[in-house]
Amino acid sequence: RQGECTPCAGGTYQDEGGQTECKACLPGHYCAVGAAAALPCVSGSYANATNLTDASECTDASPGHFATTGSTQQTACAKGSYTNETRQGECTPCAGGTYQDEEGKTACEPCEAGSYCAVGAAAGVAGE
Repeated sequence: RQGECTPCAGGTYQDEGGQTECKACLPGHYCAVGAAAALPCVSGSYANATNLTDASECTDASPGHFATTGSTQQTACAKGSYTNETRQGECTPCAGGTYQDEEGKTACEPCEAGSYCAVGAAAGVAGE
């Protein structure tokens, strides 16, 4: 008869009592040694592996992309938005007078002469 339980190894967890084995960590999460729960990768990072032991092992989202808390992959910024930094949890809408007509970009383009571009524009609207 064993007197005490063995902590779960890093990259695994156990959220129930009286168990004989640990569960693999969840995608988008990490599990430290002895974890009772899988903790999500923070906003701006992601992971699809199931054996992470620390938040620092989550992958930073690249410029032009974002990742929400617990993400398993990064997502390209939508048209009309951008981010030029790593580890972002959201993209920034293009400012008035600029636009972006492609996904996954790191900057917005100046509105063309004779056109109007509202905040978050994916294209300029021709003036009257």
